[in-house]
Amino acid sequence: MERETSMRRLESRPLTAGSVAWDAWRATRGGATAIATRQQERLQALVEYARRASPFYAEHYSAVASGPIRLEELPQLPAVTKPELMARFDDWVTDPAITRARVEEFVANLDNLGRDFLSRYVVFTTSGSTGVPALLVQDHRAVAVMTGLAYVRSLSALTPKLVAQMLTRAPRVAAVFAQGGHFLSTTMFERRLRTAPFRRRISRFFSVLDPLPVLVDQLNAFRPAMLGTYASALAALTEEQEAGRLRISPLVITSGGELLTPATQQRAEAAFGCLVTQSYAASEAMPLALPCRQGRLHINSDWFLTEPIDGGGQPVAPGSRSEALLVTNLANYVQPVIRYQLGDSVVVSMEPCQCGSPLRTISVEGRTDEILRVRSSGGGETVLLPMAIATVVEETPGVRRYQVVQTASDALTVRLENNPQTDPNEVWQRVREGMSDFLRTHDAAGVALHLAPEPPQVNPGSGKLRHVLKMLPTSLNDHSRQTHQ
Repeated sequence: MERETSMRRLESRPLTAGSVAWDAWRATRGGATAIATRQQERLQALVEYARRASPFYAEHYSAVASGPIRLEELPQLPAVTKPELMARFDDWVTDPAITRARVEEFVANLDNLGRDFLSRYVVFTTSGSTGVPALLVQDHRAVAVMTGLAYVRSLSALTPKLVAQMLTRAPRVAAVFAQGGHFLSTTMFERRLRTAPFRRRISRFFSVLDPLPVLVDQLNAFRPAMLGTYASALAALTEEQEAGRLRISPLVITSGGELLTPATQQRAEAAFGCLVTQSYAASEAMPLALPCRQGRLHINSDWFLTEPIDGGGQPVAPGSRSEALLVTNLANYVQPVIRYQLGDSVVVSMEPCQCGSPLRTISVEGRTDEILRVRSSGGGETVLLPMAIATVVEETPGVRRYQVVQTASDALTVRLENNPQTDPNEVWQRVREGMSDFLRTHDAAGVALHLAPEPPQVNPGSGKLRHVLKMLPTSLNDHSRQTHQ
């Protein structure tokens, strides 16, 4: 009864994307003091609510003195991990109408993609860099924050001339991301189309699972003014643009979901002749950081608190590289994320940015999976995008963690860790069938698939898992680099 009363009281104070955008603009104009004031008020309200409405947090904070919490006291709250929260899912959420069984049933049906769960929540699924699957529920407050911040702060990266060009040109938007699950980008894109069907004329979603030549033909036909995709897909599309097979002239390209290296960004800008930016986000905290006109990522710290930590969970000094990152999402009340550990290695800077924003900047070492180039059935070469491979394997029932390793031009080895109480042989058969279909679609039916005797191997320092990588003979690696420079 107390949880239901808390939910009703919360829903009586709704946020809108417009009010969030206005407040975010005011917060930036108000400087560090305005940011800190909002952080303090929002942190105190969130922690109080989590203690009252989430049985998990009530228990988790039982040894911490109750009462108002100050920003400097945040480290006193014990951190949380994805496996820990998922094991207590029904106690983690603050709405008793939400259960893990009901959410799993909802996401199992892809017809629900873009629909709100229980007509009031947005659900994402993700495996994350640790490979542990998660079900993430966002209330409409969190979605309003997500949308409002993206609207107002994404403009910081654009010049007035570029904004004018975007307003005068047909606003075709192309999203090239993974399909086949309730992923963040897919879900939000489909949700926008469901709420405003007229956008279907100017917004298209293209699957990164499609063969690269098919994707190139689709983009050539659509001619987007704005393009959003993964960094690895952008690298492949850049080569197609340089070769003249892809012929599009976007005004802006945005990259997310993977690490965008400076070299890839500069090469794409030269090939497409446009601005290329990146954002930093997690399904648990979206958008965590957005770029400014100087090209630096600024943390949206009025809504997300970040704590870089070392391998032992201790804070690292500003300017030093972390092994992980603790994130607190001040917007989401239905599934509170407080001092939640992300596996990303980051550097948070205290140095002011030339753009003048009071928001701190962050450099991110994100997902670093590799583009694989395998022998095609005709004897040539086929490009396999890592997010496409990842989607095929991680959406296979029974897979808990995985790693796909290219060991030769015509061989892939799969390292698997299964969910408990599943038959390892059945899981491998499903993975092999899915990957075989994927390879046939990409004209690479001759590539052999092997099951490794060892489980997926993580980085011993950070605990991060690279899902797709190459372990080729040195001579083959050198040839590949020379051929595709």
